Amino acid sequence: MTTPSTLPPAVRRVLPWLLRWWVLQAVLAVTGRLVARRKDEGDDSTAGIRRVVVVGGVELRPVNPELSRVRLDVLMGGVRLDLTAVPKVPGGVDLTVRALMGGVSVRVPAGWHVWESCRGVGGVGVAEGTDVLHTDDERGADLRVHADLLLAGVGIERVPQDDSWGR
Repeated sequence: MTTPSTLPPAVRRVLPWLLRWWVLQAVLAVTGRLVARRKDEGDDSTAGIRRVVVVGGVELRPVNPELSRVRLDVLMGGVRLDLTAVPKVPGGVDLTVRALMGGVSVRVPAGWHVWESCRGVGGVGVAEGTDVLHTDDERGADLRVHADLLLAGVGIERVPQDDSWGR
């Protein structure tokens, strides 16, 4: 004689799918951390920074006055990049974003001119209520955003120098 299960049939059907989803998330997170250990470069005080972010988040606050490039590879994660501590860099800063189902939030100091190029399904947008100075001159821009996005986005916000994200 068999005893009836204590779980309703609908729950028994859904549980294997939830388990597979959790396993996929765990595999992605572990793989992402292993890739990040090999690919991440620099820190907040270097002139070049690269970060790989998978199923998680990272906050970057570069301070090097000679910062020239930041590369962010994002998969189902998020990055907050605060450039307000960086003075205007001769030649500008190149920000390269490759994102799949993720997002990047960028804060630029007052007076910075931003140029952007975006390919894919997603976009580069300006936070509501801020006044980002866009430019068509790629070479003269203080920040050049090169974005390859798939179901992802990059948000740009200009703030006064003394404002912060809860620092």
